[in-house]
Amino acid sequence: MTIQQHLEKLNQLSKQLQPWQGRFNEIQDILSLKKPLLEQVERFNQEEQTLNIAIMGQVKAGKSSFLNALLFNGKPVLPTAATPKTANLTRISYGEKPVLEVEYYTAEEWQDLEQLAQQQGDYDQIKVAKELTTMVKQSGLDVTQVLQQQKQLIEANSLDELMQVLDSYAGNSGQYTPLVKMTRLYLPNEELKGFDIIDTPGMNDPVLSRTEKTKEEMKRCDVVFFLSRASQFLDQSDIELLSSQLPQGGVQKMVLVAAQYDSVIIDDGFNRDSLAECETNVQKRVNRRAETELGKLAEQREQAGRPQVAELLRSLTKPILSSTFAYGFSHWEQSQWDNAMQHTYKELQSLGEEWGDYQFTQADWERIGNFKTLSQEYEQARQNKVQLLEQKKEELLPKAQENLTDKVQALNAMIDQRIHTLNTQDIQQLEQQQKKCEQQIQRISGKLENLINQQINKLQSTTQDITRDLQKGIQQYSQITTHTGTETEERSYEVSTSKWYNPFSWGSTETRYRSYTTTYEYLNASDAVEQVSQYARDCTVDIQYHFNDLVRPSQLKLELRKALVDELNTSSQNFDPKQFKNTLDRVINQLDLPELDLDIGNPSELISRNFNGQVRSSSDIQQLKQQLNQSLQKIFEMLSQRFKTSSQDLQHSLEQTRDSLMQTLIAGLEQELQQVRQDFAEKQKTLEEYQQLKKILA
Repeated sequence: MTIQQHLEKLNQLSKQLQPWQGRFNEIQDILSLKKPLLEQVERFNQEEQTLNIAIMGQVKAGKSSFLNALLFNGKPVLPTAATPKTANLTRISYGEKPVLEVEYYTAEEWQDLEQLAQQQGDYDQIKVAKELTTMVKQSGLDVTQVLQQQKQLIEANSLDELMQVLDSYAGNSGQYTPLVKMTRLYLPNEELKGFDIIDTPGMNDPVLSRTEKTKEEMKRCDVVFFLSRASQFLDQSDIELLSSQLPQGGVQKMVLVAAQYDSVIIDDGFNRDSLAECETNVQKRVNRRAETELGKLAEQREQAGRPQVAELLRSLTKPILSSTFAYGFSHWEQSQWDNAMQHTYKELQSLGEEWGDYQFTQADWERIGNFKTLSQEYEQARQNKVQLLEQKKEELLPKAQENLTDKVQALNAMIDQRIHTLNTQDIQQLEQQQKKCEQQIQRISGKLENLINQQINKLQSTTQDITRDLQKGIQQYSQITTHTGTETEERSYEVSTSKWYNPFSWGSTETRYRSYTTTYEYLNASDAVEQVSQYARDCTVDIQYHFNDLVRPSQLKLELRKALVDELNTSSQNFDPKQFKNTLDRVINQLDLPELDLDIGNPSELISRNFNGQVRSSSDIQQLKQQLNQSLQKIFEMLSQRFKTSSQDLQHSLEQTRDSLMQTLIAGLEQELQQVRQDFAEKQKTLEEYQQLKKILA
């Protein structure tokens, strides 16, 4: 079969299934297969095909800085330092002249954000909605008038002019930024001909409509550079993205980048004796993490019958460590360095002092930046454009057939259930069965209530345990190493140069110098900053691990389905569980269950603004120690409060899920029963129609 024949089959199925759409929810799943497949086929039918290269990662993973360095030699074309509230997707394409295309939220999407902003809670979605609506109020814009445009084209005479315009629509404080969902840049850059570069906001974007736009764009992507911060390499959010989104989207090539390499060198360097030892340690740690986590994912995908996805994941087990800042230190004039680069440079120089006044060299910056390797990967993807697109084209038909088979099987199962019901029962029996099933659902809900109560109790216990650990950690992290330094001082002294045989020299002297070396003890302010930062990082990772391990949506759904099967299978002999299992199982799969993400920002600012460099005087040393303890205490209080609030929000979400589940399940049953009532009204005719429908699907 060719792809065209498969499309014709989908067309025929769409026409034949259209009259049945109101009877089965599963039919809509089949009808929805046609549009994305048509888009893919249309793409491959174009004379000039475009290779889509995406830069992905979480918000603040350094994607925009990475792209500015890779494409524009560090020129800040794409606004950096994006926050979750302003992180919009940007697609960069070739154009005859510089043009910015802006896509705004729809009126309905903005209304949803406004309603969300009125809610109470500490969820990121609510906080960002509040921030966006506040930004709009401060901007003084007429929201209705702006959103009515839907899309806006803005032409510029040069790249510099376009950059100034772009900041108003994508910058952190841009006037129009809060209303923008996506931007497209068209640039007269010959390198972009036949290629599109997509700068994504990260799949942890708290704005749902932007996340959906990112998912939609990702389905078209062929090559992905995935950036994970080296200091928190492949954390829970990264793993979730890699496991659930990218490989299934048709990506042909992936490059895993351990970004912001400079930051992890600063974190680890004070515990090492040299730059070489630090780099070796970091590289081993990052590689080990990649091999462990991606190896697990690859094995899972292989067991699930997806060997191609498993192979793609295994190709990522040797990540590329890279630093955009280090590349900039090597290639850009210092006047181009922004504040973040300046700060990082000072931190690294301070670290060099710890290594016996080590001076970073041009070769060091090149190696840490590692852009030569990244550029080679980028150029390799460009050179392999035809091969990658052809490979994707070849996979198009098998994947389309697999998707159709899955959807048809689900529909066939529902048809068989309906036929079984019509052949073995009457409507009165079915209604009795529904009442029994509702009673079973009450028992299922009782089990679920016990399950959730157990998790809530565990949550409360975990909260107490972690809070105690956080408090204990203050003592550990308040210890700061005392360093010994030396300084050399030259002192002058006078020496007589008189000669007894030369009366003219009598009374003359000359100044000579002698060097004196003294030792002193000092504390390094950067050590204290690192203690605070490490304490916050370790505690945050620990909290996130416990929360994510405690409430896993997939595991909770599995427990629900197990409870459903157990209850239905232990029913009386007059009750047929097959009547309702498919319906209830579908409802459970559609449940939206809670997850948790914890972010406390940059805690090192609590101490870095008061101290820097070496602290030598006894009074300053005492003040630094006091400031360190106070900073750790503030972090503890901040984390404890966020942890307590998050625990309460998570508990509330679980309770809402528990309380609404029974109603949701019963509503699904009622919808199914209503359709079966209509079937019984014309039983024989309906049976014949269902047999015809099965022939259509055969």
